[in-house]
Amino acid sequence: MLERFIIVVGVAALGLVGCDNGGGGSDAGSDAGPPIMIPDAGESACAPPTGGFGTSEGRNFLPFTLNRCDGTEFSFYSEADGYCEASYTVVSVAAGWCGPCRTEAGLMQEFLVERYASYGVRVVVAIIENNERGVAPDVALCNDWVSRYGLTNPVMLDPAQETQVYFPAGALPATLIVDSNGVIVHREYGVSTDLETVRAQLDSLLGL
Repeated sequence: MLERFIIVVGVAALGLVGCDNGGGGSDAGSDAGPPIMIPDAGESACAPPTGGFGTSEGRNFLPFTLNRCDGTEFSFYSEADGYCEASYTVVSVAAGWCGPCRTEAGLMQEFLVERYASYGVRVVVAIIENNERGVAPDVALCNDWVSRYGLTNPVMLDPAQETQVYFPAGALPATLIVDSNGVIVHREYGVSTDLETVRAQLDSLLGL
């Protein structure tokens, strides 16, 4: 199957180029669940949400635990994996067959990881497929992704596609920003020049 490039119109002023594997992913349940659980003044600011999960902006990000390239586990809400120290987390869902996903990966270290490190922004990547035939990602692809693009942020394998809910109709890359309470505050598909759409959101959220 040839990858098909699409123009994503989620951000009107800045074009995003993405790809579609024709998988027909679903965004069902994006507004399901109880109201968002925000820690009150008496709770730890690090406490992860316990409900209100969904996929749209304003909902709580569904927790996941995936393996890094070296086989060690990464848990989204784990203190050991940086959740408690992060002001925001940028989550990128990508596939090996997706050209725009690779474009985003090539820009990620400079324009996200390094640029926002001093502001406590955590960047994580989940790779859901190897090729357009739906072959699951493997360690070789994961290691190549890291070395080819010089990434120092966590890159994980998602062979069961736990993150599939964040890319309806197979639109990739899917990029989300999650705040320190676990709330999705931004969600987009495709890749913009120098990741300017994601950076614009981060700059606004961080007051830069």
